[in-house]
Amino acid sequence: MFINAFLVVLEMARAGRKQVGPIAKWWNSQRENHFQIIGMITIFSLAVLLWTFSFLFILGGTTDPDRENLVPYYWLGFVLSIPILFLSAPEFMFFLNQKQILEDILKLESRSEVLKNRKEAESAADLLGGKYVARLKGLYEELGIKVKGKRFSIKSLPSKRISNKVENMDEEE
Repeated sequence: MFINAFLVVLEMARAGRKQVGPIAKWWNSQRENHFQIIGMITIFSLAVLLWTFSFLFILGGTTDPDRENLVPYYWLGFVLSIPILFLSAPEFMFFLNQKQILEDILKLESRSEVLKNRKEAESAADLLGGKYVARLKGLYEELGIKVKGKRFSIKSLPSKRISNKVENMDEEE
């Protein structure tokens, strides 16, 4: 009995042997979609919170005899949306901040400014996913900046900066 307990403790203490559950495996496999998933969860939980709050406290849904059977579900939605929003909103704001940083860098036209912010742009693009890495690679190619590393082995997309110039030229004509 003591030996089995010792073996379990020894197995847990070994480096590199992390037991990952099915939810963690799924989350790790969705690395490209973290921003979208967290955004949807945050917006949905905020909508549930606002609707249930307005139903319970503003619209007087608790006193309506026709909707009397729905009141426990509204309370459940209200109570569950608070911790979900508490956990997801800061993460969503972090992702949104990283997206804004990357968008600001993608709007730059100066090669030296892009090189100065290169590390910050690459970390933000890695965090946000492949589409943003491709756009950053497109900016690097437009400005003649060498790209290295296997994260840039994907096909580049044009940065939105070029499409804005083309639209402005069309409007002037």
